[in-house]
Amino acid sequence: MPQQALRSAPSSSATDEAPADVPEPIAAEAFPPLTLLLEEVRSPGMVRADIDALIVGLGRPPAPDEPLRERADLLLGLLDRSNPVGDYAGSGGMKVRHAAKEALLALGYPYAMELPPDLLETEREGGRKPGLSGGNITLAVVSLLYQSGGLVALWFLLDYFRMPAAAEVLLGAGAGLVLATVCALMGHHSRSRDMQSVGSALLWVATVGWILLALPAAVFTSGMALLFVPWHLAMWTAIALRPEDDPEKPPAPRAPRPRS
Repeated sequence: MPQQALRSAPSSSATDEAPADVPEPIAAEAFPPLTLLLEEVRSPGMVRADIDALIVGLGRPPAPDEPLRERADLLLGLLDRSNPVGDYAGSGGMKVRHAAKEALLALGYPYAMELPPDLLETEREGGRKPGLSGGNITLAVVSLLYQSGGLVALWFLLDYFRMPAAAEVLLGAGAGLVLATVCALMGHHSRSRDMQSVGSALLWVATVGWILLALPAAVFTSGMALLFVPWHLAMWTAIALRPEDDPEKPPAPRAPRPRS
């Protein structure tokens, strides 16, 4: 029995010589420098993957041995409006300029203080400036007053020819025109895309209505009706008060240059 126990017990030397099942430490991945990524984007054979790699590289913190002054200068070059690389967009819709802006801000003081003033605004890349401008409000008010005057003149004309049914239709059209303009203005003021869409659709309906009225009238007035019928004002108002871009929708990616 003692001999069998000794045979079953593993020897200490065999245990010591057994390889330990411990994985080797993985070496840290060496990421390519930003200068190399930027050269790939500027090369004639650039593809969308090169832009994505540059945007990812801009999001990484600087290496311990990387001079921050050189990194800041590279970022400022990408932020320059005259640099076309800043307008390149990756697969997710982010532009290189926006990634460079975030990277410069991440460097902190004093490099973040060098951010160009025109990029301090949190304006959406690729979209028009949100909100109402004074010109759009003035155009909407003048257009509404002119169109209302035209509807009143038509109402008196139809009433003179004893056409009460058509006159009532014009009253409804006038109420709809006021509703469309107010709805579009309030939608832009409150940033409600639903109100903007409803107001824009009604303004385009008014534009089509004026065009349908102006075309036959132009035949009998030698084209003068095209100048006085406010179809152009209605159209410009519909364009000026069109719905804003959807903030959840990424901007259209820039098409990469074909390989040579």
